[in-house]
Amino acid sequence: MQANQHREPIFSAATTNESKLPPLGFVAVEVNILRPPGDPFNERTWPFPLIREKMSGSTESQIVTRDGYDSDFIDRFVDASLRLAERGAVGIITSCGFLAMAQQQIAERVPIPIATSALIQIPLLRALLPASKAIGVLTYDGDRLGEKHLLALGIVPANVHIRGCPANGHLRHVIQDGGEYNAATMEEELISEASELIKQHPSIRALVLECTQMPPYAKAIQERIGLPVYDVYTMGMWFYSGLSRSQPECWTMI
Repeated sequence: MQANQHREPIFSAATTNESKLPPLGFVAVEVNILRPPGDPFNERTWPFPLIREKMSGSTESQIVTRDGYDSDFIDRFVDASLRLAERGAVGIITSCGFLAMAQQQIAERVPIPIATSALIQIPLLRALLPASKAIGVLTYDGDRLGEKHLLALGIVPANVHIRGCPANGHLRHVIQDGGEYNAATMEEELISEASELIKQHPSIRALVLECTQMPPYAKAIQERIGLPVYDVYTMGMWFYSGLSRSQPECWTMI
């Protein structure tokens, strides 16, 4: 093997004690796309077990909305969440940041904690930054993600700047049209859009990636913009760390 040949990380029970950990639940929508490591749907993304339940009849146009969700949609989402709880999940995440608008409705009806969106991290970031500084959000669709999603999480929209990926771009083509996935093209697009967002709003001091397809490129984005970058992966790791506490070996008293 060549020294510079890319090798995918391998997580196994032998290296992570994954088999001893309780699972995180994932409610998946019916969008048939490639989900590489880094996407929260992919089991290889996480150093702990992941179990999934599909929410039937959930299309891209239903999920990615500015208008909220009807009672039937919420009922089907809750049903999938309850199945995960019955299977032993200690918490639940989902597959689209737009579901922030359903966070409270679902959380009230599910017996285990649920985190619907990477946007949940914005209030924490707001507390960490000076009031005069802004938070950026890179989203799948900037025309449909807006104040309603922020307000649903108790986020004051002031000093939160949102930029969407282009309607004719690669991300939208992959998700909306089932187009062929090209990692290099995806990375180039996301870096370009994140850079433009920072250029337009230089007061931004942290970036949140809304879309679950974006985490595989978070490192490349951070290297380009030089700012903290958060996404559904950082949210899931923080979320799980409290759901199932582990005792670091270095804490052992001698």
